[in-house]
Amino acid sequence: MKITRIIYTLLFSLLPLLASAGSIFDLLYTEGKQEAIALQLTAPMDSLLAKKHLKQVATLAFMDTEGNTQSWNLDVSIRGKFRRNRCDYAPLKFNFSKQDLKAAGLESHDKYKLVTPCNADPMAEDLIMKEYLAYRAYQILSPYSFRVQLVKITYVDANGNQPDRTATAFLIEDTDEMAARLGGEELDNAIGQPSEAFDPVAEASHALMQYLVGNGDWSLPLVRNLKVVKMTDGRLIPVGYDFDFTGWVGAPYATPTSEVGQRSIYERVYLGYVQDDKVMRQVATSFREQRKAVISLVNSSDLNEVDQEVLWRFVSRFYARLNRMNNNDSILLYNQLRGETAEVIPPGAEAASYRSIGK
Repeated sequence: MKITRIIYTLLFSLLPLLASAGSIFDLLYTEGKQEAIALQLTAPMDSLLAKKHLKQVATLAFMDTEGNTQSWNLDVSIRGKFRRNRCDYAPLKFNFSKQDLKAAGLESHDKYKLVTPCNADPMAEDLIMKEYLAYRAYQILSPYSFRVQLVKITYVDANGNQPDRTATAFLIEDTDEMAARLGGEELDNAIGQPSEAFDPVAEASHALMQYLVGNGDWSLPLVRNLKVVKMTDGRLIPVGYDFDFTGWVGAPYATPTSEVGQRSIYERVYLGYVQDDKVMRQVATSFREQRKAVISLVNSSDLNEVDQEVLWRFVSRFYARLNRMNNNDSILLYNQLRGETAEVIPPGAEAASYRSIGK
């Protein structure tokens, strides 16, 4: 009886620790820091390099943020569309066992995307770093965003046929985890949702973020390159991802999205829904207040000097333009952002969601 009481006492004493353990992503996440966590992935590399669609049994080892050594069995598979077909190294998806996570006292969020360099060219790692910085800027500018973690991953071939390879990459938070953190859940059937169903500030923040990075490769009506979170009060929140076709990243393989009026990946097009001018200027002011933080993010990055200068100029032009627009109260800010593309209605959208009458 005494031993039983001791066991129960120990279990109850561990409950607060287990409850605060969070997810496996939390074990890796260094909030607010551009600090790469070292990972070692042991898997059948021949199968991954051959881009076979079957899941591969693998092991992931790392030291967590508390300094504890972690080793996890998981399934690894290739993912993506464009990069999977074009790149030497396809992006990967990590799928942990929910049972193993539960046994360790962690939350059940089990699926994470790994964004990897396209090939062995050093420029490919620079592109990865710039895309990582886009996600980080998103976190600065909006709470409705994915968390990302920079990693230095070493690939070890389980069969001993391939040499070890180390690359810079980053992990993206599980979608359900992101939605739960925001206080909602992912809306699975989000195509064709009416524009008025979206939270105005969240929608405008998402669209302005996409405008900042120069992204034309997304669609709210078609739910392309974004997730929709449904909050407990019914509001819909768009959360963007996949920024490799942006002017911010400047990938040599990226092409402009001509169907929305974009002529160059460095040309900014505003694809957000029409919102009240008060909402638009509220969001613009919020972005302006975070200018120093975004610039600091770029200037403190590990990008080479040339890429850092180019990105700094790209961001600075955005803020100069936004300041001019926001200071002009004679024309609706939405109309100013739409500019020459005002008559272009994105595919799948209702024209009424993008039309506005000037002051």
